[in-house]
Amino acid sequence: MSKLSERLDSLDLTALPRISPVASKLAALKPSELESTKVFCAIIEQEPICVARLIGLANSVAFGIPGKKFNALDQAVNRIGLERAAQTAFGMLCGQALNKGLSPQWRDFLWMHAMAVAYGASMLATKVAPAERANAYLAGMIYDIGTLVIECLRPGTLDLLLETAVAREMKLGQVEQVMLGKARRAVSTALLRKWSLPDEITGAVAEREFDVIEPDSLSAILAVSDELARSEVVMSAVYADTAAPFPLEAVMLDGVSERTASLLSIDTDAIETIGERLSNQVVALRATAESFSSAG
Repeated sequence: MSKLSERLDSLDLTALPRISPVASKLAALKPSELESTKVFCAIIEQEPICVARLIGLANSVAFGIPGKKFNALDQAVNRIGLERAAQTAFGMLCGQALNKGLSPQWRDFLWMHAMAVAYGASMLATKVAPAERANAYLAGMIYDIGTLVIECLRPGTLDLLLETAVAREMKLGQVEQVMLGKARRAVSTALLRKWSLPDEITGAVAEREFDVIEPDSLSAILAVSDELARSEVVMSAVYADTAAPFPLEAVMLDGVSERTASLLSIDTDAIETIGERLSNQVVALRATAESFSSAG
């Protein structure tokens, strides 16, 4: 693993990918500032590929109405929901910036996990910090952004981490934290600042140290949702009818750990209930994740 450390220490942060100015504008908007579908459409029409993907998502099994096809952007946005459409458009534009450097198996897995974190974080925020609900969803989508970028800059890093997890009978998340922790924080912070994201989102995505995470904070919500997205109840549902890209035993957790759950002021039963709700939203998760993973 010393070779990996050397590779990460030599990361060139000036080579971080750029993102569309439209994405930065969307990330900076508060839900209350999304005045109307018309205003949002005027912003997103600057990205024709994103427009096409939003319309496609509105027509997918997750959002579509049998026998009805949405052909216009405003119709698609009304079907998806204005706030969710804005957040989803942001995720699609992130995909355009990052996907070219990822292998298909990692791209699909990471975006699926990102959507599970986003949905879970939104539900958790509703329970413990309602004012953070929109930020929780947005931050959840990019919670793995540092890992994505490291893989883009140093292809093969994730394969090496997975091999290490299997060989040492550890979980991928544990190996990531140990081997990528410092580099991931630096990359996440540098990238999200470059993309002009709000400081509260940048800080929450970068912070993974339990000793400094404040209870019921956005960072706490994301940490719990991350483990929830890796839990057996969620991952079993995600890969119930499709082949997993690698052995799930190396990734899947029994559930949210006691230490992580203690970051939120709700009991474990409430967290498990959200996990069950998350497992029932696989169709919506997959449809949205596919929109991200195919962007580029």
